[in-house]
Amino acid sequence: MRIVLLIAPLVLLPVIGCERHNEPASPPDAQKAPPSPSDKRTVSLRPESLPYIVVREVQPEVIAGAITAPARVDFRAQAISTAGTVVAGRVNKVYVQAGDRIKAGAPLATLVSSEAAQMRADYTRAEAELARADDHLRRQLEMQRTGVGLEIERVEAETQLKQADTELERSRDFLRLLGEGSAGEVVVRAPIDSTVLKAHVSTGATVGPGSPLFDLGEPSAAWIIADVFEKDLLLVEKGAKAVIELASFPDPIRGHVVGESAAIQTELRRASVFIEADNPKIPLRPGMYARVTIEASAPSRIMLPTAAVLIKDGRETVIYVETAPGRFEVRPVQVGQAREGLTPVLKGLSGGERVVVGGALLIDGEAAMLL
Repeated sequence: MRIVLLIAPLVLLPVIGCERHNEPASPPDAQKAPPSPSDKRTVSLRPESLPYIVVREVQPEVIAGAITAPARVDFRAQAISTAGTVVAGRVNKVYVQAGDRIKAGAPLATLVSSEAAQMRADYTRAEAELARADDHLRRQLEMQRTGVGLEIERVEAETQLKQADTELERSRDFLRLLGEGSAGEVVVRAPIDSTVLKAHVSTGATVGPGSPLFDLGEPSAAWIIADVFEKDLLLVEKGAKAVIELASFPDPIRGHVVGESAAIQTELRRASVFIEADNPKIPLRPGMYARVTIEASAPSRIMLPTAAVLIKDGRETVIYVETAPGRFEVRPVQVGQAREGLTPVLKGLSGGERVVVGGALLIDGEAAMLL
């Protein structure tokens, strides 16, 4: 009996994928297991793609950096005051307007007030009552010296004198708060050398006690407020040098950081950094816009080319780290402000790791095709 064996020709099929190492083929009927979460964060490149990738081992290095931020000139909180009145009245005349620079004691406005007239009348009455009580006590003391006065009447006269003196002092305190003027007139004056920020009243307006009439600011107490990103705050230290560029000044001015706000602006993710000019005689005007460059603290940082840092879905900042020849891990990192083509890595990367510094977009494209 003759046996004939038929051998089918071997057909080689191309392998489609981006793994560069050989893996055992799965049985035809075996179901492929879904990739684990860690597999989704790694990418393997074809050998022909590797020449387009630049990988470099990174180490922390000390680099004198700087932070650039928009800024504005504004008054310090304690340099803003409000001028008002303690009585109700009607504005008779306004002497200033917003933007005026005024000296301490300069008149701001004149009011007519029936309450002021009553307070001045009460003071005049209190003066007369005090003089009458003082005269009555002197008579009682003289009568007691001659033996015709009664002790109880002397004690009563002393009590009346104390009450009259207390009433006069109370009326005098009211007049100090009221300010200058006669009868029903009240003159509101500037408490300090200042700039008028806002006038809340106009001629003929009716105002109540405690109503703010004018907002005033002390010109010599202006400072620069820079809006710095939250992630860059760690690089800003008190006393750090700063360069301030103002549109109205031909040359930049020098300053230094004196503090920062405790709160973060929720929408912009920025915080206020307060800067003082080194020369206090520079005429800063609140409302000026500026741009500042702050000398950043210089800890050891890993610096990467800006092209090596990618932003995924507009939220996550990532880089690619080589874990084996041709195999790369997607690594989320926290970065600082880029400057001169370099980006500092604040968190997520250690010295000695090998990072893709060229061709990161090519790897990102390969990763997108695997999804």
